[in-house]
Amino acid sequence: MIGLEVIKLLILSLASVFLYSIYVKVFKKASQTERALGLDSHKKKNGTITMGGIIFLVLPLFFIPYSKETSIILFVTLGFGILGVIDDLLIVFLKRNDGISPAIKLIIEILISGVAFFFYLKNNHSPVLELFHFKIQMKWVFGLLILWLLVSSSNAWNLMDGVDGLCAGCSLIFGIALMIISYKEQKWEILYMLLAFHITLFVFWCFNLPKAFLFMGDVGSLGLGAFYAITCIYLNSILAFVVMAGLFIFETLSVILQVLYFKKTKGKRLFKMAPFHHHLEACGFKEIQVDLLFYMIQIILVILALYLF
Repeated sequence: MIGLEVIKLLILSLASVFLYSIYVKVFKKASQTERALGLDSHKKKNGTITMGGIIFLVLPLFFIPYSKETSIILFVTLGFGILGVIDDLLIVFLKRNDGISPAIKLIIEILISGVAFFFYLKNNHSPVLELFHFKIQMKWVFGLLILWLLVSSSNAWNLMDGVDGLCAGCSLIFGIALMIISYKEQKWEILYMLLAFHITLFVFWCFNLPKAFLFMGDVGSLGLGAFYAITCIYLNSILAFVVMAGLFIFETLSVILQVLYFKKTKGKRLFKMAPFHHHLEACGFKEIQVDLLFYMIQIILVILALYLF
């Protein structure tokens, strides 16, 4: 039985390499348009193939075990992924880096989160938050927590996806931690699901390293952010998630602080550019240097979370 599962994962690995190789050759018109106000070094990325996240979100679906928990995780992941597909298609066809309006995007994210909370309760999961071995009964407030986690994490992953290899690499490190947690919790279906997803994500990361052959697009970043958040909810690891997502939270805060400071000072900037990884690039860091710095910080946060929780 174990040998069969290993063979399936090996087939998934080979299928991932094959599909990404074909994708790069076939979908040359699915290219991303860089921001007009972005870094000059990023202007040369115009025309890079995007929406590569479709493969690492969809391909694992044919190789993973299905249970009530994994089915809801996948529903949420694909829901946010489809939202990202629409966003990406608008960017590709309109030839500008603007997709779905923020208001419409938020409404759809709220609806998906509401359905996720409904099935969470229907599957006899208790709306309880565990805080250092203390259990806090949250009732309907837990639904708001799910909403906040899904919306904030999907958008945080979206903001992190601005340097070749950055979001995918940090996500791989994040995913290893979740595999360790699922192993400790003996959540075998979730563990196998994580393995399948991260095999395909690893192959994407190899194509996405500087200089990237393709981008994951909003389909990948929104889907990944939602995937990690909802998985942590089903692993009862919300606090660990907050610690492990520290870099993603910081990246989001850098954008918020930049906007507030800009308005408060009537035109001055706190950072040369936001999110913070772009500030580092503007200071002279190469993309690979930004990657390595963030990878090291992500590893530290993961070790800290696993130690504390």
